[in-house]
Amino acid sequence: MSHKIYNVGTYIRLSQADKRASVHLPLANAPQGAADFFPLHDESVSVENQKAMLSQFISHMPNWIETRTYIDEGVSGGNFDRKGFQDMMEDVRRGIINLVLVKDLSRFGRNYLEAGRYLEEELPALGCRFVALSDNIDTETGDNDIMPFLNAINDFYLRDCSERIKAVIRAKAKDGQKLSGAAPYGYMRKADDRTRLAVDEAAATIVKRIFELRADGVGYTAIAGILTSEGIASPRRHYFERQGKTACANIWSTRTVKLLLNNETYIGNTISLKRGTRSYRDSRTYLRDESEWIRVDNTHIPIIERSLWDKVQKINHAAKERMVNIKPPRPNMFVSLLVCPDCKTKMNRLQKTYYCSTYQRSGKAACSPHRIWESDLKEIVLSQIKGLAKQITLDEGAMLSKLKAKLVQGYKADKINTAKQKQRLAQQIHSMETQIDQLYEDKVEGLISAETFTALVMNLETNRAEAQDLLTFLSQAKQEADAKLADIDKWASLIKEKSTSLEVDRDLLEALIEKIEVGEVSETNGQPHQDIQIFYKSVGLC
Repeated sequence: MSHKIYNVGTYIRLSQADKRASVHLPLANAPQGAADFFPLHDESVSVENQKAMLSQFISHMPNWIETRTYIDEGVSGGNFDRKGFQDMMEDVRRGIINLVLVKDLSRFGRNYLEAGRYLEEELPALGCRFVALSDNIDTETGDNDIMPFLNAINDFYLRDCSERIKAVIRAKAKDGQKLSGAAPYGYMRKADDRTRLAVDEAAATIVKRIFELRADGVGYTAIAGILTSEGIASPRRHYFERQGKTACANIWSTRTVKLLLNNETYIGNTISLKRGTRSYRDSRTYLRDESEWIRVDNTHIPIIERSLWDKVQKINHAAKERMVNIKPPRPNMFVSLLVCPDCKTKMNRLQKTYYCSTYQRSGKAACSPHRIWESDLKEIVLSQIKGLAKQITLDEGAMLSKLKAKLVQGYKADKINTAKQKQRLAQQIHSMETQIDQLYEDKVEGLISAETFTALVMNLETNRAEAQDLLTFLSQAKQEADAKLADIDKWASLIKEKSTSLEVDRDLLEALIEKIEVGEVSETNGQPHQDIQIFYKSVGLC
């Protein structure tokens, strides 16, 4: 008689509310006395208790093997974008587990629609059994009419909790409390009341200086450059230092300065609920209309006097008006393709010239300009493409052989060795599967204990999965290498085709180029020099 072996993945989720009263109804095919493992009321749903209960139940099921445990601690069941859950589903798809075991349906998830999709469509399609102990759900029995209703109840519970939490948050916001996030630069949370702000004197001095510089007409980027060049700790750096954490890079950006100069916190006001979520099922946030914000005045000691604040806001408003009247820029032909080789950031376009974005944000204290005219860049790109096309025309065989040799460098396994290794792995996998079947027979006949059976099978299953992964990798590696070699031939044809173009356009760039690194201008023998490196799709740097 054939006995199906179930490789069980136990899934455990712990929300912020770590207690839940529930009545546990053991499965119909559970051994007698299994109900003793599941208390009938006020049972703690801690990770440790869930794991102990599920493991104990598995030990009494004759053909169940506890394979892996997946844990999501302190996360909501309202969506399924959870690391433990996604890791579990990936193992289901790979065939590592074929039974998912949870304490109850609410641990699996509280989103009615998504839970139904996973339980009624995806898991069955993957041949995976699902068991929720306390809810008496087992998809193998087929008698699970109550499951949609339980999912709906869990979903309603989630919505009710969401509404209650929103009401509490709104009440706190109207009281002027600082609800979330780090304290704004220049402030810190009070030790005796974490919802209130106290002045951080060292940072407050810098805040005052920033407002005074702006009041004198200094631009956002110029202020960022001054602070960076003087080595003044940026808000992020200051926060890390106060927390005793490893210091991060010390760069003031234009955006940081701009946000600081428009933050009403510095005149003693607290603004809350700028962002919201569209529903209790969707945790993604959106920016609310300003009319929906909650603003409370005089909630803490101001750093900036109202007269200085008003003067700076007039300057900020005037700068914004000037930007509105500027004609929209032309489409950026090299968008996302240009990279600064020094700081590894993308380059931005200003009028007809490209600059390092780090330099634009924080000035020369952070990086150099790496400036290049768009017209010069187009000429360089077209010239190199024509040069490559000429080389291919003169001796295509030699050119392509050189590129192919470069691409496959380090790929040492030839076809014969790879085939032998794949054959050996296939034999190992078959041998281990046979051993697992034999161990099961030995367990049924009482030749080995349940504990020994579980330990041996888990070890064999781990080795089998590793061998299968290596076998898959060898097959994919050969396919990828062949595909890349084929792409080189296509690349050569494309180079010849595009070399007839009279000028560079976006279509040409997207077809051929992966990225372009623009070096800083230097002098060589008294002459200016700028290193431009073009990396092509499929072949890289030529």
